[in-house]
Amino acid sequence: MATSSANAPRLRSVQLGWTHLSAGDLLRAERTAGGDNAKLIEEFIEAGKIVPVEITVGLIKKAMTKILNETGKNNFLVDGFPRSLENWSGWQTVYGAEAVMPHMLFFECPLEVLEKRILGRAQYSGRSDDNVESLRKRFTTYKDETMPIVDVFRAATKCTELDSSTPREEVWASVKNALAPWTEATRNESALSERSEMLLGLRPYPKKMKTVT
Repeated sequence: MATSSANAPRLRSVQLGWTHLSAGDLLRAERTAGGDNAKLIEEFIEAGKIVPVEITVGLIKKAMTKILNETGKNNFLVDGFPRSLENWSGWQTVYGAEAVMPHMLFFECPLEVLEKRILGRAQYSGRSDDNVESLRKRFTTYKDETMPIVDVFRAATKCTELDSSTPREEVWASVKNALAPWTEATRNESALSERSEMLLGLRPYPKKMKTVT
């Protein structure tokens, strides 16, 4: 379980073979699909509040089950979950309180750095919550509701804390080391692929080919 930014999720998938699931992306996809919970999800996201746990856990379980059945992969990084003690309680209800406790990657970043990054992302993301007002609401929610669950994982020695305000290469090295115990050795030791170098900003993306008509 993790909270992250930039291109780290795609890097973990491309370079290490982990399956990245974003709780936020799953919720936004469900909202876009226009299901029964679409309006409720929209209201919670725009207010910077945590979506009811039964909705989020249900979407995560559905996605994990689908991927496991189709590919056999069982290394998942659930980005942005759990965000509260209620989230964790809901997870235990679904998967069983006796199930092995997942490991948490806790990415720390100062508010001023987050604001700069979010405003940069807002130029192309199209997300209704990519603005300073929503970010500050989420940051307040984070302090009130997310830090207590971080403390639960810390107490169980299941939390690795990472500084995500540093350059991408440094964040990536920390993530890679944190995931090493569960990553296939050959993948963990392999050199960065061209795609991974692009995601880290070490190699430029190829220019789009012009279509000749």
